[in-house]
Amino acid sequence: MGNQRRELFCVNFFTLLIGWNVLALITASADVTDRSSSLSYFLFQSTENPKDCQEILNTCSNTQNASGVYKIKPAGFPEPFEVYCDKDLRSDGWTVIQRRTNGFINFNRNWDDYKHGFGFLGSEFWLGNEKIAHLTNQKKYQLRMDFTNATGHSYHVTYDDFRIVDEWSQYSIQSLGEEGGNADPDPEWCPSNTRFSNSTCERRCTEPNTCITSGSMESERCICPDGYMIQGEDCIPESQCGCFLQEKGRVLNIRQCIIETFDDESFVNSDCTYRVNCIDNRLSYEDDYRCSDNATCQERDGVRGCICNHRFEGDGVTCIEPAKDCYEIYKTGIHVDGVYTIYPSGWEDSGFQVYCEMSTDGGGWTVLQRRRSGSVNFYRGWNEYKDGFESPSSDHWLGNDKIHDLSVQRSYQLKVDLTDSAGSQYYALYSTFSIGDERDKYTLSLGSYSGNAGYNSMNWNNGDPFSTHDRDNDGTNFVNCAEKHRGAWWYPHRNYYSYNYCIYFSQSGHYYSCTDSNLNGDYQYSGSRGIFWYNLPGNDCRLKGTKMRIRPVG
Repeated sequence: MGNQRRELFCVNFFTLLIGWNVLALITASADVTDRSSSLSYFLFQSTENPKDCQEILNTCSNTQNASGVYKIKPAGFPEPFEVYCDKDLRSDGWTVIQRRTNGFINFNRNWDDYKHGFGFLGSEFWLGNEKIAHLTNQKKYQLRMDFTNATGHSYHVTYDDFRIVDEWSQYSIQSLGEEGGNADPDPEWCPSNTRFSNSTCERRCTEPNTCITSGSMESERCICPDGYMIQGEDCIPESQCGCFLQEKGRVLNIRQCIIETFDDESFVNSDCTYRVNCIDNRLSYEDDYRCSDNATCQERDGVRGCICNHRFEGDGVTCIEPAKDCYEIYKTGIHVDGVYTIYPSGWEDSGFQVYCEMSTDGGGWTVLQRRRSGSVNFYRGWNEYKDGFESPSSDHWLGNDKIHDLSVQRSYQLKVDLTDSAGSQYYALYSTFSIGDERDKYTLSLGSYSGNAGYNSMNWNNGDPFSTHDRDNDGTNFVNCAEKHRGAWWYPHRNYYSYNYCIYFSQSGHYYSCTDSNLNGDYQYSGSRGIFWYNLPGNDCRLKGTKMRIRPVG
């Protein structure tokens, strides 16, 4: 850590003293402790107050050369005041102007506090700049600063001509004189995230299990505290160290080393015969890591690993045959929700991505539609509903062409999940589901209904073609249902009177509705333009969640 290996100071006790015209250096260590319990007070019968501690201790026989609190009156100061006089340094009369021993007193103070002084003379205090200015301008004074570090060793620095000026000049140091003492002439403090210690053992991020012993074997120095390690010139938390890998010559980094679907920080060797993970800042080797027969060892975006070949799904170690739906993926043992590529009939070469629900209701569900927020606009045209829009991992419509090809390759059931504005959940399950192709206008075919959603609200949609605002297939002669309901749906070939405000719209002085369900309407709009399911328990008109998903029957 560079110059941090020098002998540095992390101070526990710090005392400033001044002595009148003292030229000889005092080599004894100062033991400045809390003397509040043994303070002595003395009165003087004199016509003139002493100006400093040197005058007190040289003129008063009854003091018996004792350290304690005395009263002085420097020249020009309006009133006498108390100071602490120190005789422990075996020299005449040191006047203590500052002491810090235990952190009891807050030294983060304002100008006036430092001007007048604060604290307790028996423990921690600052004498006050106004008093120090008058005191140091009446004679020539030596300044002595005493330090005690965390291990109990004491040091001091002296300056043989110390004086500060008055408030007008902002109490600037006017003079210091020559420096002396037994401390480093250029002391430094332990940087942040280090501590002063006599330990010689530290650990680096690159070698977390090895104790690094200082070459000079200093007994006291700044080192990284527990929970930190050396990285370059700094001490950083162990959690940020990662793991050092000799093959890469550096610490594994999450942002650079994630491979495909692996969640852990990983490194794979050049022929993909083993993988190394960084788990809890320790290296873990997987010697049984091998690529599947249907995978290739390759590098993508600077990351090497086993990658499944085209049309195959998996993590590279396991690659499954092209699946026609999520249920086929589920049967291979993959039970994690997420986006997968499937290859239904007619899509054997390209396939397309879907969201698979593998962990609920028995798994293997292919999601056709999902709405969880108002972030996606569902008021779209025919072509967008034909091809699908938005990512399968978020709110989306899979696409009518894809839904058709999926739904006709085998017999599927449909589950519609509904969440009302209070968070209550309901479902409608249809025993069979399919839609026609574009020539058939994606006509809906449903089996029998069951569930807890109350009324079978898709009953009237069964057998109807799909409509969008720009392709009106609802069969009515005086209204565009997709426009009125602000959606795209299998709207029935009729209009009927309705007095349920959740689903009706006004037309020619009458109230009408085209459908009892409208899952692609405006998000959380209260009325016929919104997402609704007729007669849902609680009669909630502002659904905040919908999902349509299919799974093979049986």
